[in-house]
Amino acid sequence: MKNRLLTLLAVTALSTGLFAQKTLSIDEAWQYAIENNVNSKKAKIDRTIADQKVKETTGIGFPQINAQAKYTDNIKIPVVVFGGQEFEMGFKQNITSGITVSQLLFNGSYLVGLQSAKAYKETAALAEEKTNISVKEGVLMTYAGILATDENILTLQENQRILNKNLHDTEITYKTGLTEFQNVEQLQYSAKNMATIIDNLKRTRKKLELGLKYMIGYPLEESLVLTSSFDEVIAKNNVLVSKDATNFDNHVDLRLQKNQVKISELLLKLEKSKALPSLSAFYAANANAQGPKLNNLMWNHPMLWGLQLDVPIFSGLQRHWKTEQAKLNLEKANLDLDDKKRNIENKAGSAYIDYENALASYNNAKELIALSTSIYNKQQIKFKEGMGTSFELSQAESQLFEAQTKYYEAALNLVQAKTKLDEALGTL
Repeated sequence: MKNRLLTLLAVTALSTGLFAQKTLSIDEAWQYAIENNVNSKKAKIDRTIADQKVKETTGIGFPQINAQAKYTDNIKIPVVVFGGQEFEMGFKQNITSGITVSQLLFNGSYLVGLQSAKAYKETAALAEEKTNISVKEGVLMTYAGILATDENILTLQENQRILNKNLHDTEITYKTGLTEFQNVEQLQYSAKNMATIIDNLKRTRKKLELGLKYMIGYPLEESLVLTSSFDEVIAKNNVLVSKDATNFDNHVDLRLQKNQVKISELLLKLEKSKALPSLSAFYAANANAQGPKLNNLMWNHPMLWGLQLDVPIFSGLQRHWKTEQAKLNLEKANLDLDDKKRNIENKAGSAYIDYENALASYNNAKELIALSTSIYNKQQIKFKEGMGTSFELSQAESQLFEAQTKYYEAALNLVQAKTKLDEALGTL
């Protein structure tokens, strides 16, 4: 019974661990981040607020209905003296109630305000899109960084296995008197250095994983398994991108700036609209009662409707100067738009050069790996046959490890450069 209970507890613990564990490909990690990243959530809320702002502004043009009721008990009724006699002015008990309906018929500022609210909504949508692009960029780079670190650790562990075998064989050879102890020490030094490098990389890997969890909004204490392979990620980015016929019209930064120009145009229209008349209609129905006591009241029911026209005539030239300022702000917005186009083109050109360099460095790093591996293998054979020294083997070994490190750095730089290029082109 005790063994069965322990087995049940073990299975339960294992099931709980499996349930808490989540697997994510690189694309799934990005989608998870869009739903759970704090900045993405806030951007989504801002977009909802903007949508509600449009509805709020639209409501100004709907009928406005208000009701009121008022009860007054005159503790001491005011009097007026006439001809030596006092006359009470009013009644002790008073009840007033009514309903008022107003409808805006024409107001230029309202129409412009409605358009501005819609432009604000568009800005919030574009801001959300830009936030999600930034989140995706961070996820791609961090995810790729973890994969590169994992691959580097695996490669170094294989190197460690070979190094430890060489150390073991050399120690045996030393005991037989066929080699110097210096060769043993040289390999011991390399083995300790390799173990330190691997341990450091493992700690770096944990740091990167914590960063990825935080970035995508995943619980920091729960396990996360990355299912995309390093080769898959490299294959997506190891393609030369054509820079010909690039169209930036759909670039989110350009659309944001165009929307800013639109807002500046609407602000100019708003200032101009303040010189237009405003027309509204109103209707009021009331019920009034007066009397000495609540059970002896006299009721009347007045009703009225009307139109109200407000015509601005002179504002001390305030409207004029506000309009002039709005014109200048529009001019600035257009200048910013032209500058944004040039800035996007400049960033794209720079990012393309960086990507070409990263791609060339990656291809060169692959060739260096092949060369250094060949040199190291040959030096190993020479060392085992007594034709090479441990120092020469150590040099070849260091050259191989350096080439491997540079390869993973070049691969990660390639992913980062491609991500930056996609962002600059507006295709991320």
